[in-house]
Amino acid sequence: WSPTRAGVFYVARMDGVVDVWDYFYRQNEVAYSHKVGDAALSSVAVSSGSGRLVAVGDAHGTVSLLEVCDSLASPQANEKNAIAA
Repeated sequence: WSPTRAGVFYVARMDGVVDVWDYFYRQNEVAYSHKVGDAALSSVAVSSGSGRLVAVGDAHGTVSLLEVCDSLASPQANEKNAIAA
């Protein structure tokens, strides 16, 4: 889960793609997908400060650093209450 957006979470996939879901806006489709590499992804860590930097690790030990746009990192009005409901 994003530390700055209650409705955003990340999925590391076996095909080397990381999916970013923005559940606050779209519950049934991925907001953004990014092909990191060919190896299976094994971990995701989001920076606790701005929420814009995302480290993604793969099965070979490679770590890639991604930067997401402001809309996926900046808190939205009433988001936390809407997600908690």
